[in-house]
Amino acid sequence: MKTDKVIKPGQIVKAYIYGNTIELSSSNVNVNRQAILVIPNHKYVVLETGEIKSMNTDASSRVGNLSSVKRTMHNLRRLIANNFNGGMDQLWITLTFRTNVNAHHSHDTVTVYSDFKMFMQRLRKQIGRLEYISVIEPQLSGRWHLHVLMKTPDKKPLYIPNEVVQHCWKRGFTKTQRLSDTDNVAAYVMAYLTNLQVSDGDKKFNVKGARLWMYPKGLRIYRRSKGILNPKVVNTTKKKAIKSYNLTEEDRRATYERSFKTREGKTITTKTEYYNWKEGSK
Repeated sequence: MKTDKVIKPGQIVKAYIYGNTIELSSSNVNVNRQAILVIPNHKYVVLETGEIKSMNTDASSRVGNLSSVKRTMHNLRRLIANNFNGGMDQLWITLTFRTNVNAHHSHDTVTVYSDFKMFMQRLRKQIGRLEYISVIEPQLSGRWHLHVLMKTPDKKPLYIPNEVVQHCWKRGFTKTQRLSDTDNVAAYVMAYLTNLQVSDGDKKFNVKGARLWMYPKGLRIYRRSKGILNPKVVNTTKKKAIKSYNLTEEDRRATYERSFKTREGKTITTKTEYYNWKEGSK
């Protein structure tokens, strides 16, 4: 591994603690320093220079929207990993719309989420309290799917026949499955949500990340119940994080470096390291 891609021990990092992972992220921009201040009339102040600039509100800005979707997906992955690890208390449910459902209805995200709210009310009447993360997924047809990770709040085994799920959904086909506790649930689900299968004749190809381009600007991609817990986030140095959580070089499973330029021409470089961690080992 190239040493220039590794975060230096004394560098300030943002440490995310979730599931069996500790993620350390550093940037050449101070994580504790506010870069901009939003002001009225869709404008903001660049605090470093005092310049007042207009926000980009152009809904057709696909590249900017892609960056926003990627950030949302990173946050979603952490949230899933912090709350779901497979096992008997958890299910993964897919909710689809029938092709004969009113086209406007199945294309309208507001109505889709309204349908989901009614679905959860019906399901909880039969099953009791449930915690969930629901994710909306765009289809090439223009319709939407909903994927729901669901669990009991007390870790009691959860079993819901798919017939019950379909009766509570009422809008189309459903699929109910259990993810094994040997799976990396977050990685499995995120790959399913972000990749897109396309056909070329008789051949099918899985295009990595292609579905991210299909999310419209401003869409709330996922929702969650009140009992879903946020990852712990700590601002510290890499050295202190390594010591606090008793990590070693052998625990580090991956390192990434990404760079991009701001509109002002400044290059921002982010380094991220992922460590395997067993909760309570610090």
